[in-house]
Amino acid sequence: MSEPAASTAVTVTLTREEALVLHEWLARVVDDENADGIAETVEDDAEVWALNAVYVALEAELAEPYAEGFDKALKAARRAIVTRAGRWPWDAGDGEA
Repeated sequence: MSEPAASTAVTVTLTREEALVLHEWLARVVDDENADGIAETVEDDAEVWALNAVYVALEAELAEPYAEGFDKALKAARRAIVTRAGRWPWDAGDGEA
């Protein structure tokens, strides 16, 4: 996949913890599973290519996934995000209290 032209590039800012967690998820879902796990939610191949582009960009920026002790760093990153943001409200849209 080619690099986007400078005029079309978008910059997204994440915390290091968010970047590590997102990289790991994208590695699992897009790279390892070839997006099979999200196939039901994908409407167009371009969506998977866009996720792959984010994965490749994170892969180029992060050294941690290739370092010894990554599992420990990933667990700490996950914990930091949930501590800061709280648990995800899975049932927030179902109308029940």
